Amino acid sequence: MNLSPVVLPNDLITEVLSILPVKSLVRFKCVCNHFKTLISDPTFVKLHLKRSTTSNMLFPFVKCHDLDISGRSCFYIWLDCTIVQYPIRRLLDNPSFTLFDGLNYFLNQKGCSYIVGSCNGLILLAGDFINFRCNIEYHRTIDYWLCVWNPATRKISKNFGHFREYGRTSGKQFFFAFGCDDLKDNYKVVAYSCNRYEFLSEVRVLSLGDDVWRNVESFPVVPLLPNYVYLSGTLNWLAIQNEDISVEKFVIVSLDLRTETYNQYLLPPCFDQESPREPIFGVLGGCISLSYCYKETDLVIWQMKQLGIQDSWTRFLKISYQNLEISNDLVRKYNFHLMPLFLSNDTLVLMNRQESQAILYNWRDNRVKRTNIIVGSGITDHVTSSFLNWEFVKGYVESLVPVF
Repeated sequence: MNLSPVVLPNDLITEVLSILPVKSLVRFKCVCNHFKTLISDPTFVKLHLKRSTTSNMLFPFVKCHDLDISGRSCFYIWLDCTIVQYPIRRLLDNPSFTLFDGLNYFLNQKGCSYIVGSCNGLILLAGDFINFRCNIEYHRTIDYWLCVWNPATRKISKNFGHFREYGRTSGKQFFFAFGCDDLKDNYKVVAYSCNRYEFLSEVRVLSLGDDVWRNVESFPVVPLLPNYVYLSGTLNWLAIQNEDISVEKFVIVSLDLRTETYNQYLLPPCFDQESPREPIFGVLGGCISLSYCYKETDLVIWQMKQLGIQDSWTRFLKISYQNLEISNDLVRKYNFHLMPLFLSNDTLVLMNRQESQAILYNWRDNRVKRTNIIVGSGITDHVTSSFLNWEFVKGYVESLVPVF
């Protein structure tokens, strides 16, 4: 008896494929034209991204390498880095592991020298070159350029966004931020330069695919460079209201990428009484977060539950350093701070910069674990030593989003 072939509904196929990792989907494009068309469809790309955001978070560990480059007439050491993605869930289950290089290449092999940030699985890389022209009154030129990289699909764009700045040796320097106009799926790069002494700034915006910089309104306040956070179609910076830096002068300045206009938000009402110094600014649990050291005894974490709503500031946790197994001497001796990285159902991941490790704190039963990450050997014979740079370790998701 001949059996009729089973035909699965397209909706069911879409549902199944949308929960698979990017690596599998890239392979499945070769199965048939229908799969290739479906997986490349922008609607499917958005569906897959939405489901990955809630279930497949990664930490992009940045491994820095000292490279020993020797030749017949020269010998020198320089620094390069690679990105190795590691599942957050695996880190929570086993905080001790060896981190090996994957198939990612060195940044300098991509023509760039540093990481700006990530958005929806895309990583923005930047490069610059400073040329001092000492015979022209110590003038200099700085060339800037960018490229976008999707490590999951192994696609990288050509360099774009090139511009050149002229000035004396103390001239302005540009920083970059990366995000998405989530209403139009329009990815944007913001280039900005600030002068705290004159309280001036210059801001430019480039939409991926256009390769044209547009001047937009300057910052209403001066951001604390260069750290920013992307959340819900906005780029956000901790900023100061004038040249006198004091805790009561801190605000959040937010650039809405949909309208390219600014908003300013106040910090939690009691912050100026509780913290004598600049707080740690970030995103935690899908909310803007602030954390700071309270009286050298506790870590305090606030969340803005609704972006832009002042009354939505909520004190999430107050944790004693004793519970985190951190001595008060360490807190007093150094400019000590912990940066919240990730929040699961009952565990908070904190970055300890002073000790180059992460702390896993379960606040329900008050248990503490520390990471013990061994940096594996590099992917080139020229590597003399490797170490982790925790500055870029933030939540990341793999995606099918094209690099344009």
